[in-house]
Amino acid sequence: MNKFEVRCPNCQSSFVLGNGDSISATNIKDGIAYLVPKTIRNENKTDSRIEALKLAGINVDKLQSLMQTDSAVKEIFNEDDPIVNEISKGGFIRNPELFRRFITAQTWGLIKDKYGWTHAVRNRYDVNYVLKQTKKELALLCKLTRKSPNDIRFQFFTLDDIKYIFRHLMKYNRMYEKETKDVISSFINRITSYQKLYDYINKLSWHLDKRTSIPSTWLNCFKGAGAYYTLQNLIRTHGLVIPGCKDMTESLEKVESAFKDIIGYRPNRRRWDILMSLLMKAVSETGFELKY
Repeated sequence: MNKFEVRCPNCQSSFVLGNGDSISATNIKDGIAYLVPKTIRNENKTDSRIEALKLAGINVDKLQSLMQTDSAVKEIFNEDDPIVNEISKGGFIRNPELFRRFITAQTWGLIKDKYGWTHAVRNRYDVNYVLKQTKKELALLCKLTRKSPNDIRFQFFTLDDIKYIFRHLMKYNRMYEKETKDVISSFINRITSYQKLYDYINKLSWHLDKRTSIPSTWLNCFKGAGAYYTLQNLIRTHGLVIPGCKDMTESLEKVESAFKDIIGYRPNRRRWDILMSLLMKAVSETGFELKY
């Protein structure tokens, strides 16, 4: 066989036909079969990564086709890729460094109210918002129970906290008579897990007058989560340094110290306003302004 050079359209490598290399026409575009040596296809690694995605419940039909024909796509997946490994273990990737911008933006608007945080909350949100957000928080905690049972979020919204919030809301629920509401509240109080509480709450009907008072427990939990995640976000991504601290590391240590002091108390004795005061004092003394 005469030897002649063939250039791969994907990796631009040159190959010589007739020198013994095994050639396979695998890349077909516009009816033209491009020759790619089997020795560079690395099929085993590709297949193992595809299987990892399948185990995570991801539809890989199109991706599988791309990875068989386009070497550029294969470069996305490095050998022993930690993300693929995380997905293959359960489809959940925990990122402890991620502090949502939404929480920061929401809390920022509240602490900038000239009448104070609590006034701003009561003025902007009603009891129906409390019901909706508590349900969402409960759903999130159910997921975290399975995926990340030691997540810090459980410290802000304990099971007892959420049960108290729903019992408070049930008192003002117009869908039931007083005797029925008493029975429901008693049952809620005996529930022993986030998931059981979530399943039960979503079977109930709710009709709340928006003028109903917001539960003090919800205000406390909301305050704690908002202050903690906002402090983390402002320090880590916006350069806030707490007065008396020399840098980001010391600022974060101060936040964690305050957090640990608070959770040293029983859930119903935790004063999250201490953490909120730390946030407001730091912002006020530094003249910090948040700009997105």
